[in-house]
Amino acid sequence: MDYNGTIYRPPIEADTFLLPVTEGCTHNSCTFCNMYRDVPFRMVPMTDLEDFLKEVQHAYGHHCDGIRRVYLVGADPFALSAARLLERIALARKYLRNAETFTMYARTDNIAPKSDGDLKALRQAGVDDLYIGVECGLDDVLGKLNKGYTAEETLAQCRRLNAVGIRHCDLLMLGTAGRGRGLECAQATAALENQAAPAKILVNTMSAFAGTPLDQDIREGRFIPAGEKENLAEEKALLEALDLPGLYFWAVHPLDTVRVDGYLPQDRKKMADALEHALATIDESRISRISLEGTL
Repeated sequence: MDYNGTIYRPPIEADTFLLPVTEGCTHNSCTFCNMYRDVPFRMVPMTDLEDFLKEVQHAYGHHCDGIRRVYLVGADPFALSAARLLERIALARKYLRNAETFTMYARTDNIAPKSDGDLKALRQAGVDDLYIGVECGLDDVLGKLNKGYTAEETLAQCRRLNAVGIRHCDLLMLGTAGRGRGLECAQATAALENQAAPAKILVNTMSAFAGTPLDQDIREGRFIPAGEKENLAEEKALLEALDLPGLYFWAVHPLDTVRVDGYLPQDRKKMADALEHALATIDESRISRISLEGTL
């Protein structure tokens, strides 16, 4: 099967079977993101999807029976209607008969149109662990990032997912508010997450990639990024303000200067101490997050 663009998946899904269901992003307008700039959104045709699954079955035979977790590829496969998602999950199960969990990226505004009945049907079909780009808890910042939705709208959809038993993994980004607002952002984001009750929080640090609107804003003085110490102070304040027992906190993204992960509350002090040590010793003048090559 020909697939347009690069295949992305959350780092913690490194061992998960990847099933290409969509290409590109329905929104494709976040100021910091260049992952799908030249890839129009489209659904992979069911015939192509079945051909791919047949090839997998032919190549791996009985090993397909060991696949329990399937990651649906694309920026937001959850943009598909519940009926279309269920159709693709049923097709996948035809060839991966022991698959239990179907996970994917999901935008807030792609959850909202689905009824409670749709969400229940998707959960019964194995949909779980949706990855949601929350980024931060400040609406003015979300507006500048051009996310396309507010913190309150995200909270409402997370609560709907929680009500039907679909876990969500919230993606947060340090430094989104810019210089001087890191602690404010940490408190707002922690307040949002404490209500949204995710199963996991995945953290990266905002960086400006060449060619993005964010990079242009920095170059022309419309946005002044926080220094690395402020980013780390924001992360520490966020970590200390979270009240989510059992939460897995993951900040091991390649864009994170200090890599920490663990469960709350038992690993909180270990992670906070690592961030405190970095705050005391890091030379932030050696770190640049402007006009980077590559992708987020």
